[in-house]
Amino acid sequence: MNARLLSAASKLSPQIWWLLVLLVGSAVALEGWLLVLRQPVHTYRELSADRESLRAIEDMTAAQQAEQQRASLRTKQLAERLSAELDAPSEEQLTVALMRKLDQAAAREGVRLTSLKPGARRQVLAFEELSFDVGAQGKYLPLCQWLLDFEQSLGKFATVTDFTMKAADGGRQVTLNLRLALYRPMAAGREIR
Repeated sequence: MNARLLSAASKLSPQIWWLLVLLVGSAVALEGWLLVLRQPVHTYRELSADRESLRAIEDMTAAQQAEQQRASLRTKQLAERLSAELDAPSEEQLTVALMRKLDQAAAREGVRLTSLKPGARRQVLAFEELSFDVGAQGKYLPLCQWLLDFEQSLGKFATVTDFTMKAADGGRQVTLNLRLALYRPMAAGREIR
């Protein structure tokens, strides 16, 4: 087999022989070049993919900032509208109105309102939080019913943040001390001191 291959190769003309050597040499050089370039091409593709993902994140961040600005503007508009609709009373008027509502609700349940003291004020997002320390005394079940009816008598802008119950009058009565937080929209341009 080798002898036949050698005789066939010797019958080839020198131009074809050089063309064959040039073709094989070019194939070897091309394969070597591709092996050398494989790592840089792979790195280039990774960098290109990273650049595209960073561009997408940057676009997403810009979109999120725009959405956040729109939401902030919408919140301010709603707070102004809500403030205008509610025509928020002064703190003194609010204290008097709160005392009247709590006293009426307590009287309905057979509970005696013993104290109402205004507490701290602070800003919570677009709302002003007004704290009140409230004291009441009565029998256990009516006192609990009065506490449960807060949403009905004060609305959804009030919440109880802390309360303590103690037995009083030899166990026949219960004393309740609680902290009540009322929320009202901040007036535009008003800051809490």
